[in-house]
Amino acid sequence: MNLRVRCLAVSAAAACAFSAQPARAQGTDTLPTLDDSPPAAPPPTPEPPTPAPPVVVLDPSQKPGRVPTGPLRAQRRLVLTGEVGWNGIAGFGPNLTYRVHPNLSLDVGAGLSLVGWKVGLRARYLLLKGPVTPFIGVGVMTASGLGTDPIDLSDKNDDTSREPLQVKVHASNWLQSVVGIDWVSARGFTIIGSAGWAQVLSDDPVEITSGTPTHDEKQALNALFRSNIVVTIALGYSFR
Repeated sequence: MNLRVRCLAVSAAAACAFSAQPARAQGTDTLPTLDDSPPAAPPPTPEPPTPAPPVVVLDPSQKPGRVPTGPLRAQRRLVLTGEVGWNGIAGFGPNLTYRVHPNLSLDVGAGLSLVGWKVGLRARYLLLKGPVTPFIGVGVMTASGLGTDPIDLSDKNDDTSREPLQVKVHASNWLQSVVGIDWVSARGFTIIGSAGWAQVLSDDPVEITSGTPTHDEKQALNALFRSNIVVTIALGYSFR
């Protein structure tokens, strides 16, 4: 009887030990899965966002200016010059030029001349568009004259018995016709030279109040107060 009990006990212990091996192999809390598909891939790593480009705010005083294009005289339209010479539109005084077109300029001048205060207006056609160009021009001028008092032109060394030569120079109008050269540098320096003829349009501006002029005195009166050649030069600056 005891032998039978012992055999049963040994058999029961062996059965319990055998059944516990698979359970420990699979884990105490895990059951076998019935899905034969491979495991899902991990989600892709998101790319970092691209940073926005920086916005640069410029000071208005530091903004780059537009690069000028076209003919030089279209870039520099306004010109201020000082004119000297003989029978110019301004005498000895300033000229203001406005370049309506690279081939067309308008000159206005005012100054003092041998026939009084003078004001002139002239149009010039420039044949070329480069820095140096010849031109032709036509203008009108008006002079104030030298007042109502006679001017004594007598030579003190002449014969004392001769009647003194005295003249009045009246207001007058003139027509000026010229040709010349106009030069402007890239930096604005400007030279305008001209030559031509100034023709009196009004009555003779010279009135002889006393005396009779000699031949030389007539030539001097013609050169100083009547129609004569034009020779002038003007220097200045052209503005953008």
